[in-house]
Parts: sequence; structure tokens; C-alpha cells
Amino acid sequence: MTTQDYEDYLIDAYHTVLPWDLPESEFADAVNEQARLMAGEPWELYPELPCPEAPLQF
Repeated sequence: MTTQDYEDYLIDAYHTVLPWDLPESEFADAVNEQARLMAGEPWELYPELPCPEAPLQF
């Protein structure tokens, strides 16, 4: 599998993240992170982001 440019997924990521009701300060980062995941970029490229296997904290 090859990764695609995450920019190709920004609109889909926007529509995915929109219902999450995030504060404005977190919204853009969430859209970019979602687009990268949808593009198949390896998670290890972004060490500043939480690991997807980490337990959810509520």
C-alpha cells in the first residue's frame, strides 16, 4: 500500500471531524490528523500526537 497526499483527504476529514464538537483551537489539528490517517501515513511520523492504541481517557 502506498500513501497518498493527505491534502487529498482534507474535505473528507473535515466532514468526519465536524460532528465531534471540538473547540476551535483543536479543530484544525484534528482535521489534519484525520486526513493523514485516511491517507495511510504512518502514525510514527507524528510523535507529538497520542498513540492510537493508547487507552481512551474520558
